[in-house]
Amino acid sequence: MKINNLTKTNEGQKPTKMKSGVSLETLVRKAHRDARESKDVRDYFNGRGISNSSIDRFMLGLAKFDEHYRFSIPVFDRDGKVAYIKLLRTPADDRSEVGAEMLGGEPISKYMIYPIDADPLLVGEDLLIKSTSSDVLICDDELDRIIAIQEGVKMPVVTGGGAELRNEWIGSLKNMRNIYLCINDDKIMEELVQRLTKQVPMASVYKISLPCSSLTDYFAEELGTADELLSKYAEFYGGTKPFNASRFKEMTVEDIADVLDLTIKYDFVSKVVTFLVMLLAYTESDQQNVMFNASSSTGKTYICSEVSKYFPPQDVKVYGKTTPTAFYYSQSLQETDRKTGQPFINLERRILVFTEQPDTQLQENLRALLSHDNKRTPFAITNKGKNGKNTAMEGYILGFPSTFFCSANMRIDEQEQTRCLILSPESTQEKVKAGVDTSIARNSHKNAYNALIEGNEERKRLKERVLHIKGLKVDTIDIDNSDYLKRKFMDGRKALLPKTQREISHFISLVKAMALLNAPFRMIDGKIIATNKDVDEAMKLWTPLNKSMAYGVSPQVFSFYINIILAVYRANSRSGIQRKGITYSEICKEYYNQTGSYPNVENLRKQYIPALETAALVSCDKDENDKRQKLIIPLVFFDDEEDGMEETD
Repeated sequence: MKINNLTKTNEGQKPTKMKSGVSLETLVRKAHRDARESKDVRDYFNGRGISNSSIDRFMLGLAKFDEHYRFSIPVFDRDGKVAYIKLLRTPADDRSEVGAEMLGGEPISKYMIYPIDADPLLVGEDLLIKSTSSDVLICDDELDRIIAIQEGVKMPVVTGGGAELRNEWIGSLKNMRNIYLCINDDKIMEELVQRLTKQVPMASVYKISLPCSSLTDYFAEELGTADELLSKYAEFYGGTKPFNASRFKEMTVEDIADVLDLTIKYDFVSKVVTFLVMLLAYTESDQQNVMFNASSSTGKTYICSEVSKYFPPQDVKVYGKTTPTAFYYSQSLQETDRKTGQPFINLERRILVFTEQPDTQLQENLRALLSHDNKRTPFAITNKGKNGKNTAMEGYILGFPSTFFCSANMRIDEQEQTRCLILSPESTQEKVKAGVDTSIARNSHKNAYNALIEGNEERKRLKERVLHIKGLKVDTIDIDNSDYLKRKFMDGRKALLPKTQREISHFISLVKAMALLNAPFRMIDGKIIATNKDVDEAMKLWTPLNKSMAYGVSPQVFSFYINIILAVYRANSRSGIQRKGITYSEICKEYYNQTGSYPNVENLRKQYIPALETAALVSCDKDENDKRQKLIIPLVFFDDEEDGMEETD
């Protein structure tokens, strides 16, 4: 290896010199350029198993500091900016204290950082905090980390960079379920395990015992793959014992509802569908979209909030209200593509909850994402510079999230209708009474109430189940009997509309979610296979939603049509009233008779009736006997049958 020539002038090359007054980003770029132009440097890294693409991806470089040539590795802070530069001595300066005595001169430190007063960071923390993984690999140094990522280790990889992990760094691991340690020094390993088990009590800690001296050698010498690193060489070492999937039992939709009933009374369909769609976040591309559409104070955001507590907090992002620009600039989601320099929003295996109707422009911008058109959805947004000129910033959205939109606006754009499962919380007297009781219990003895809820064994097991499913890193879920699924979905359908193609995708997503929930019982040759049982369970949720979804209205609006408007119309017919429609006053009177309160007339005029008109369930016309009065004319009628409401002419 001619890397030793670096101690001399190498064919006139003058590597970047670390000097004050120059930005770290500039130094990194120049050092990287010098490394790329040096065949000796590339050959050295390649000999350590690090590819040219990794040299570029991690901006490895060649620099000069204190008259010595060193390899440079930039270290990034939480915001993805260069915090400092790690400097590694080259083989030419590979002199320990003993070597220095033999060769003369002072010993050369193996590692240095620039600036020398920079505060060391947990290397890789910038990607760790943005990841949804519940696993992490801690290795010895930066080169180990780089080659582990290069070779496809499927979890965030971090390192103290040759230094002992600080307690504040361990705080970044608090949400980890499995922590893998690949550290050569047994003493450091033992001490670290003790601190990890104390500070991250829910984590299982594994020790990786390599058949060689370092992780770099393991991959460079092709002693095994990234998967074998964990399957063959990792063993449980401390902390919480690995979860035993044999403790699971098959769950039905009723089982899910029973657990969720701890904090969410009634709302069977809404809370179970919400849970299953959140669970689909842990698939490659089967995520689904939900729109909660109902009147104010019915519990839209409450259901999303309570169900999300069963999922790791780092996977859930909640927005009160956000503009399109603010969403694309979100620091908690935005990353930088190291190859292209483009910003991108990482939404892989995420759960997004918009607790208020977001800006309509944002919804329009996200349509391609919600449709799962492409795993990389490009975007371009406008920035206004200091000189007042507009410039475009281009980037992309990576992956598909499970999304939830909560809105009191009943008038849903057709493009959003077809992309979402539309849900509404119940508003029955029984539910309201149960909600009052729950609120009193929660606020009367808050600590005792929370302890009771969090201590519930079924709740704990469901949370553990979620973590187990997340750790499976599911790619695809197959359907065992597609003919059976088709028969169930098509049963009773008289006509097919273009949007039926989207409806079947919604139904299939519920089938797959049930299979995912019961993954330990659906695994065949490493794949999850949905069975007829999963189809039947999904149908329990789909049947109550089928009619309202077919008409593109929320269950609350559809129920209003069936229980109020049709009830008034039929009562008039039985009484011999020949008027072709019904009046607003008649609607308000029937609503009062059924609920004990009057509806908001403004919402009735501007929300409910326009939504029903758009769905072609009603039409509006002037009363021939009183031109000042508008009549609501039902267009579709249903007969109540035991197996559901059948449409009639």
